[in-house]
Amino acid sequence: MTCKNIFAILLFLPLFFFSQYSKREVEDFNRKISQLRKDGKFGDALILYKKFIEDNKDGGNRQELLHAYVQTANVLSNLSRAKESIEYLELAEKGNQDFHNTEIEAKILGEYGRNYYALGFTQKAIEYYTKSIDLSENIKDEKSKVALLQYLYGLRSSIYEENKQFNNLYIDLHDSYKINPDTYSASRLAKYFTVYRKNLDSAQFYLKKGEELFNAGKLPIFQKSILLRNYGRYYFEKKDYDRAISYYTQSLEISEYLKKPKDILDTNKLLYEVYKANKDNENAGKSLEKYSKINDSLSLEHKKIQETPVKQILREKDKVVKKEKTYLYLIIIVLIIILLLSYFILRRISKSNREEKLEIISKNEIQTQELKLKINESFEEVIQLAKDNSVEFFTRFKEVYPEFIAQLLKIDPKFRVSELTLLAYFYLGFNSKDIATYTFKSVNTVRSRKYNLRKKLGILPEENMELWLKNLV
Repeated sequence: MTCKNIFAILLFLPLFFFSQYSKREVEDFNRKISQLRKDGKFGDALILYKKFIEDNKDGGNRQELLHAYVQTANVLSNLSRAKESIEYLELAEKGNQDFHNTEIEAKILGEYGRNYYALGFTQKAIEYYTKSIDLSENIKDEKSKVALLQYLYGLRSSIYEENKQFNNLYIDLHDSYKINPDTYSASRLAKYFTVYRKNLDSAQFYLKKGEELFNAGKLPIFQKSILLRNYGRYYFEKKDYDRAISYYTQSLEISEYLKKPKDILDTNKLLYEVYKANKDNENAGKSLEKYSKINDSLSLEHKKIQETPVKQILREKDKVVKKEKTYLYLIIIVLIIILLLSYFILRRISKSNREEKLEIISKNEIQTQELKLKINESFEEVIQLAKDNSVEFFTRFKEVYPEFIAQLLKIDPKFRVSELTLLAYFYLGFNSKDIATYTFKSVNTVRSRKYNLRKKLGILPEENMELWLKNLV
């Protein structure tokens, strides 16, 4: 379970004043929303939020409507509907231009960060989380400030964990827990000490704290699933495999009830590991099969999100690309002017200064070569994007190797994006095992798709596929 789906339940305070609703209707609305969030029923919460927006969009308190836009975006993030979430954030962002409300702006930035992370733009997500944290420090309402900071530290810590930046991970987890202790932050601290520091005494301390906090009865049920899962990790480290299996199984039952596929995926992976360690190959195989099935499904959904025309992200990327290109072109123009000026000046230098003239030309040529190297380095990033299984990989690959894609589409215009992406991996020299590792597929799956592509392209069995693809251009 990543932070993308966690603190949302506590992030936003209920809406207290809706001009289109009576006081009793407001109380009923807040009560329903609170319970739905606690139970993890975000789909039902979304229906209520959309109804409120429809009822109040033509009148009433405009700032409360902006809060509703952000809350709706938050719920959509929990439902992995990034495109719709960003559409509501754009509405909130546009409306807040008239108010410059710090709290609303901080929440908008935080939710943008969440969606960037869901779409694979981790560095951009960190940038937005950090901006949101800085703004949140200026929120006057202490309760709102605490809730938002806890939420944001938790979100950012997940990226640090994914990037193996363990010192930053601990700092954000500790800050999140210190600001407003709950079962989730305590459980993640327990995981930190169990998995990354092997300090089981500290892990046990935070697990017990998490249990005490949950037993107080005020926290959503999904936090219990995280607590149980980290109890499982704790007992796995102690090699008490039976207890680890018991906790993992209880956690899985809650995740299945809440219909959280990412949690189900992660817990099945942990069950596979503990069954394997316990030499229970039958159940290990079942857990691995469930993991693979869910992983393939999530990968498919991720590709759908990847191909969604998210205007906000594209605008951000276009700005960066244009700025970089302008800077690069400026450097080239300046160097060309320098070379031309040098040439005309050197022509007037007497024969006695020829050696000096040649030395200046040589230096300028070296500068030109260095510039070319810098330009070429920009293409090398495609290799790293491939290894990171980044959503930007195929788009960047098309920019670097447009002729290759064009030749493939001449052979078969009906090639799917997934097929072209796999061919891009082979063109870059990755073997089936590497591709399986980077894309979280089984080796057999990659080999099967490779075989189908060879048939589709008419590559003879004795021909090397990588060389064949490179010969296309």
